[in-house]
Amino acid sequence: MKKESFSSNWGFILTAAGSAIGLGNIWRFPYLCGQYGGLSFILIYLLILLLICNPLMVAEIAIGRTAKSNCVDSYKIIGEQMGMKHLKVWAFFGGWFSAIGVFLCLSFYFLVASWVLYYFLEAVSGKLMLISQENLQTEFQNLTQNFTIQYSNGLIFLLVTALIVVGGVRKGIEKTGLYLMPILFVIFILLSVRSATLSGAEKGIDFLLTIDKTHLGFTADGFKWTPLFETFTAALGQAFISLSLGFGVLLVYGSYFSPKEHLFKAVRHIEFFDTLAALLSAVIIIPAIFSAGISAESGPGLTFISLPLVFQHLSGGHFWALTFYLLLLLATVTSTISIFEMLTNLAIDKLKLSRFAASFLVMLISGIGFTLVAVSFSGLVDIKVFGRDLFTLADWLASTYTATIVSLTMALFVGYKAMKPIIHNIRRSAHVSSGFTRYFLITLRYIAPLGLGLLLFMALFR
Repeated sequence: MKKESFSSNWGFILTAAGSAIGLGNIWRFPYLCGQYGGLSFILIYLLILLLICNPLMVAEIAIGRTAKSNCVDSYKIIGEQMGMKHLKVWAFFGGWFSAIGVFLCLSFYFLVASWVLYYFLEAVSGKLMLISQENLQTEFQNLTQNFTIQYSNGLIFLLVTALIVVGGVRKGIEKTGLYLMPILFVIFILLSVRSATLSGAEKGIDFLLTIDKTHLGFTADGFKWTPLFETFTAALGQAFISLSLGFGVLLVYGSYFSPKEHLFKAVRHIEFFDTLAALLSAVIIIPAIFSAGISAESGPGLTFISLPLVFQHLSGGHFWALTFYLLLLLATVTSTISIFEMLTNLAIDKLKLSRFAASFLVMLISGIGFTLVAVSFSGLVDIKVFGRDLFTLADWLASTYTATIVSLTMALFVGYKAMKPIIHNIRRSAHVSSGFTRYFLITLRYIAPLGLGLLLFMALFR
């Protein structure tokens, strides 16, 4: 079967950026900014992107582009070229672990997507503007306990995602990215300008531009490592979720990426769009909630509890609510497509299925996972593991453990075992200086494993 590919460099960039720009940017990044001191969090986040995420993104895409295969066999193909031993171990922790992580993501992601669709429809109908301030939290709680609404909305998302992926790389995935990404950024800019011009929004902008030293460890009682570690691990976890690192998505997209295209430029463009989306999301949400007198530390409920109150007090609030939840809806679609495609690619290669059959199989498996999560989270059936409902468990395992372990495996694999073929692949489309090679090597051998090890340590002992 002929390997599919992107039709252009920009097709790859916008599709990979679309994978990155999702709920992680719009829902998660702003509330983490609020919880970890605004600019303090942003600066550490940007430092992590530069020192850790950039080399890891280059490495993950280059692994896929070198092997031209799925997330499991890519390690075996490159390892065999290098005469490596223990290939099953590398393939398990680098490949199968990422497949497990993506399955977990799909299981809980469609539940969150169901909330997005619900609030979008409420904004369309105008009902969202009529809910009293006292009832906004009750509205969200009632939604999370309503299995029927969550399940039906999630299945709609699942079906739309599967239909797009069935269309193939060029006609389905790439075309969706090319159409949706420009629309996304037009909405981002419209909303950020409106938010920044609200009465009282300057307090939120000041918050985003002010360093809170306590979150960097400089407390009234002297320097303490704990607040800095917490901010660092939150920023590192956010960076991996935001960029889809460690889920095999970039590896698979890399296998569709032409070796003639400039890999460094592509990665820089992806990081630029993703970071811009995250910062614009913070500019949209933080000034708006300050304007409404809501705490920046409101947490995950910002998007579904606090923001509707903001829209109710805005002139033309119905339009802005509709625009915001449309943004969230489109960003969710671009993300579900990428993680769904990762498993579809694996099923095509390992089971020798057609794209249609592989997509149907992934839809079935994802549907089972989603059903279990929805049943558990809504309280319809009391299913708990380690004291957690299945939604919390899947989120915890995927974002904290599987992605971190896969990224650590990838860093060690390229840093210690496969540097030669990876650098050779990069050199096919770009000049690689000796300085970059040293930086790349040091990051993958030492800096990234240290940061990822710290993330695992903090997760285990919290």
